[in-house]
Amino acid sequence: MVFLTLFSTPTTLAANTAEIEQRFLLLENAELIGGIDEYLRSLQELQGWLEPEDNKQQNRYNALDCWMLQADTSELLQSAIKKANTYLSKAIAEVDKRAQSDLTLCRGSFYQEASDDVSAKRDYNTALQIATEINDSKLIADALSTRASLAALKGDLAQALEDFQLAQIHYELAKAPYWVYDNLSQIGNTYRRMGDFKRALTLMTEVELFYEKRGYLAELENTRYVRALILDDLGNHEQAQEVYASLLVSAYKSGNKVSISSMLVSTADSLLQTDKIAEAKKRLNEAEPMLDPDFNPDSWSLWHLFKAKAEYADGNYISALTHIKIAEPTMSNQNNFRYLVWIQNVKAKTLAKLEDWQQAYEANVAYNETQKLLASKLREQNTTRMRIEFDAARKEVENKTLKAEQTVQQARLQSLEERKRWQAVVIGLSLILLILILIWAYRQFMRARLMHSMAMTDELTRLPNRRSIQAKALQAMNAARNAKTPMSLLVFDVDYFKRINDTWGHEIGDRVLQKISTAAQLAMRKNDCVGRTGGEEFMVVLPDSTLDSAAEIAQRLCDCIAAIDMKEIDDNLVVTISLGVAQLSDIDTTVSLLTQRADNALYRAKDSGRNCVEVER
Repeated sequence: MVFLTLFSTPTTLAANTAEIEQRFLLLENAELIGGIDEYLRSLQELQGWLEPEDNKQQNRYNALDCWMLQADTSELLQSAIKKANTYLSKAIAEVDKRAQSDLTLCRGSFYQEASDDVSAKRDYNTALQIATEINDSKLIADALSTRASLAALKGDLAQALEDFQLAQIHYELAKAPYWVYDNLSQIGNTYRRMGDFKRALTLMTEVELFYEKRGYLAELENTRYVRALILDDLGNHEQAQEVYASLLVSAYKSGNKVSISSMLVSTADSLLQTDKIAEAKKRLNEAEPMLDPDFNPDSWSLWHLFKAKAEYADGNYISALTHIKIAEPTMSNQNNFRYLVWIQNVKAKTLAKLEDWQQAYEANVAYNETQKLLASKLREQNTTRMRIEFDAARKEVENKTLKAEQTVQQARLQSLEERKRWQAVVIGLSLILLILILIWAYRQFMRARLMHSMAMTDELTRLPNRRSIQAKALQAMNAARNAKTPMSLLVFDVDYFKRINDTWGHEIGDRVLQKISTAAQLAMRKNDCVGRTGGEEFMVVLPDSTLDSAAEIAQRLCDCIAAIDMKEIDDNLVVTISLGVAQLSDIDTTVSLLTQRADNALYRAKDSGRNCVEVER
């Protein structure tokens, strides 16, 4: 293991100063071949060459030492924060702005490890402000990149991408290749989180080639880990699992519990996506003893999330609910919408399996609200991403134009160079126009999708409307006839709904319909479809259902609606429904005929006193 520029023992004071500066730059820019042991040895060697009275050298060394402090346990992490504070106080007392910025960043990274994101973000912003004041490109880039990493972990991907892109410019200005590619890997990972997997894979491949060429083995494994996550996102689970297996072998060799547990949990997630439940649970059980909830609550919560998924898949609903209750608070407190959506979805389904309809309903409402927040955040992030990419393309065109102008000034053949310059301008404008057209086309496409969705969805209940549910009924009828399988139709309406509107008002009536719609969805099987056909009237399409099984579903739905707690609206409000069921027969040549037979049964249910089920034989 050697540095790219070999060290030698300083001789004269002048040579000493020049060589010390060179060694500082090598360490700060991570320009070495080898691993962490070589880095630490070189850092320790440098300490012996520094002038004890040279405060700037000492502060610069302290900053390097700060970044190398061990922090892989709770005790070591607190010790690292304490030492970073000591170093920082010295730099502030000596008004060493460069060291202040670097050490503030270092302390912020430890706060982030301790899950104190507020303090971490404060330190990153302070460090960026100081670095900007002294116009140090490397430190500006470091501050932007670390702040972006925190934003990415918090799910603010638009802000993260913008900071990473700015950091990339400053790293290139600082001529620090290692950090250029380290930051580029972060950009690739951010594109992965934003769902642009192909672009993410392209960037990670470029970074991987650089690390292979330089022999940076630890960084190479980190890059391969992100590539495995991308493969999982693309649905290439077997390839991803092969990469995880290779990385897990290396992690066990290193003995690093954090790396081992990360590989095990990621492998378990991939296995769950391919329904290999027993194998996934085995990996999760291996990871559990290596996790420290106090040191890294995020990883602990993620482990419980995947454990809940595995237990749910195995039908162990009580156990799944226990893990959900442990994971949910941390994810909720951190507003990590991506993971929160996962946990709330599992929670709603688990409670429904346990027939805890009220809590299942509340969990489903929370899940829908979080989904809306996540969708809104993704739209905002994609808009920012398009703006960033558009600005990058524009700057690239401007750079090409500037280079063309410089070529014109230097060239002897003025007319030929002028033509080339204008060609570059035309190409640039064409690219901009093409991007604008693509943006317009994308917006038109999304608008068309929205209009189609609105045309087929009931605005109040968010269920399929009359047109949509009748189309689904026709599809189910045709499929049943082709496959020669049973199919049934269920219709129901709310008992005395006019009395509810007259007594409590139409707004309360709307809330009642929304509660009934949510409860009906939760009570249905996976392939069943509930729709609103008008007013207080609903239709349920039941594929692969005989008349008897459809009647059982109808009775379950009837009981479920009657059990809805309406006390938040009024203590005296009780809501029931009447239901009619009919099975598809040879005489049902249209949806209307089958619906009419189900309606006949519904009328009999009304005549029988309501809050009951009648079938049409």
